Formats: sequence, C-alpha cells, structure tokens
Amino acid sequence: MSSTDTQALYVSYDGVLEPLGESQVVNYLTRLATDYEITLISFEKPQDLSDRARVAAMEQRFRTFGITWIRLRYHKSPPVFSTIFDIVRGIQKARRVCRVRAVRIVHARGYVPALVALFAHRTSAARFLFDMRGFWLDEKVEAGHWRANGLLYRVGKWWERRFFRGADAIVSLTTAGVQALPTLGHEIPETVPVVVIPTCVDLQRFKPTGKDPDLVATLGLEAKLVVGCVGTMSNWYMRHEMLRYLAYLSRSLESLRVLIVTREDHAALRRDAVIHGLPHASLVITQARFSEMPLYTSLFDAGLFFIRPALSKRASAATKLAEFLACGVPVILNQGVGDSGAIVRHHEIGVVLSALDEKAFVGSLPAVRALLADASVRSRCRQVATKLFDIERGTDQYRALYEQLDAGPPRESPLF
Repeated sequence: MSSTDTQALYVSYDGVLEPLGESQVVNYLTRLATDYEITLISFEKPQDLSDRARVAAMEQRFRTFGITWIRLRYHKSPPVFSTIFDIVRGIQKARRVCRVRAVRIVHARGYVPALVALFAHRTSAARFLFDMRGFWLDEKVEAGHWRANGLLYRVGKWWERRFFRGADAIVSLTTAGVQALPTLGHEIPETVPVVVIPTCVDLQRFKPTGKDPDLVATLGLEAKLVVGCVGTMSNWYMRHEMLRYLAYLSRSLESLRVLIVTREDHAALRRDAVIHGLPHASLVITQARFSEMPLYTSLFDAGLFFIRPALSKRASAATKLAEFLACGVPVILNQGVGDSGAIVRHHEIGVVLSALDEKAFVGSLPAVRALLADASVRSRCRQVATKLFDIERGTDQYRALYEQLDAGPPRESPLF
C-alpha cells in the first residue's frame, strides 16, 4: 500500500494478463505502489479476459497493493481503426482518472499509451513520463507493415516529435537507443532526464535451481544437452533462422535436444522445424504458465534467440535475456540488437553471431562447444543479471524518476 498521497497513472497497451505484461508491468507497479497511489489502464486481449480465474487472481493481487486496475479490451481488427478506437477509449478513461484523482504523474509505456497520455495530461497538472520501449514507428516500417514516408508513418512521426518535446522525462531500454535519438532528429532539452532502464527480472523468482528431475523425465530430456527458446518465435524474432541454426546444432552436437516453450501454434512450429532440417526426435515443444517459466528455463544448458537487426532494434531489449541470465543460463544470440551483444561479449556469458548464414553457423561451433563445457559460466550469468537486470534496481530507477517529477512544478499549459 502507498505511503504517500501522490497519484500516478500508468498506461500500458500490453495486457497484464499476458506473460510480458505480468513481467514488465505488474512486477514494477506492485513495488512502486508502496510509495505512490497507482491507477493502471491496460488493454487486455479477449482470450485472456475469458480466463475468469486469472482475471480474478490479478484483481486480488492489485487490491493487495492498493492498485486500481482499469482493464480495456484490446482490438486487433480492422487495422488502424481498431487502434484508433482503443486510443479514444483510453483517452476517455485517462482524462477522467486525471480529473477525479488529481494525478501528478502520467507514465506511458510505449507509443500508443503516449498518445493517450498526451491528451490526458493536457487537461491536468500531471507530468509526462515517456517510457518509449523502442522506436515503434520505425519498427512498423522495417517490419513491412507501413510504407516509409507513407501517410501513417508521417502522421506517426508528427506525434512522435510531440512525445519527445512534451515529455518531462524519458526512459530508454538501451544505451544504443539513446545514442540513436539524434539520428531520428530528436533534440532533448538538457533539463529533461533521459534514463536507461533495461527489461529487468525478479531475481527471487528467476534463479538457478538445477534441472527438475520430474520435468526432465516428463519431457524426455534425460542425459541430454538442452538448447532452446522461450516465448515468441515470430514477428521480430527470426523464426526460420533460429530453426535453421538449431537444426545445425542438432547435427553437430551429440545428445542435443531442442526445447521450445511457447504459446504459439505447436503444429505449425514443428512443420517449420522439419522443413529446416530439425529432426522430429530432436525437438520438444511445450508451453507453460508465467509462474512456471523459471522451472522450464532452468532446463536449458543454453538459451537462444535471434532478433532482426534494424535501426529500430537499437532501442530494444529482450526480456528473455534477463530471464536466461538470472537462471544462470548462457545465451546464443545475433549481433545488432540494442546492448545485448555488447553485454554478452564483455561478460563472456554467451556466443554472439555476427551473421546468420552457414559460414557463421560453422564458425560459431567451437565457441558454442566451449560455452557448454564452461563450468563457471552459470555463476557469471547470475552475476551479470544481479548487476544489470535486477528488478529492484530497475524499480529504484523508476522511483527516483517519479520523485523528480513529483517535486517539479506543475504544467500550467501543456501543449502538443
């Protein structure tokens, strides 16, 4: 429960009933709630809202910490119009919260929430924290969803300039993202703090535990080396390249099993794996609740993910990197995404591929063999997670920003 009367509004377009939202929204807010009266607006997917037991459990969790949860339904189609509809709903709710609760801080997690926040704090004295989470507009173009310099992109850029111009504080997931801001033409006033807070993890939940023998037996992983993936295997994650590399490793390393823990379509994933040469017998696919992920992650001898490198990805930080390291699991990843490659190389906690072709695959094998044979790598992984990705440290950084914003003068006439 809060020890102060300062009101904060947090807006997330990611649902807190999803694993990412629980990890990267709920875990922070329950800690910040000891110092602030928090109202959360989140957009939840229909399939998650249909799980009444899960909704009830989340409601109870928020009540325990004195957090007011306003859940709105997320709409996916028709494209663009559904997002506009969600934004309008969000603005209506946020403005009412700001008016009724005299909100002092509006914390926007990403671009869509930032648009909601701009309209909300324009009619109040609230300070605006832009937690950008990456360069979303450029992601849309680089993913092929929008045309470069098309109408949607140009309108989005107009708003993006106002996010940066109107922010009282800015959070980036990566140092590389901050360094890229001038490339995008954004000049941040010296009086506006810009803080790097990576995706962090609860080190009390994600920790080295050894492989659970019952789970090993259930999944058929006895006496096997396990390399695998968790979570999303599509969109920005390079599904086909990951499967090709895993197939290469399965041919090159004895007693290897590939374990993939995901909510995505298992049958489609298995078909793609076979197409890329990963034998059916070498692949185990399962799914798990967020609460079970530390148990499954601890089965890995190495975790793997490839993310498409692009300008927009300089500002990205994969949550799974922090979760792997917290469990003492070294990583295999590609170069060019945020600060991840530099961190892994500097601390010698994994293998970073500079390319994703056959030559690079072959060239990486000695390093992968050495990684799997390194008896001290797990302790180094945990040390790095403690130093860089501890959620308590991340929460302290957010708390310091909240205190700075709360101490600042109210906005007399917020402008776009």
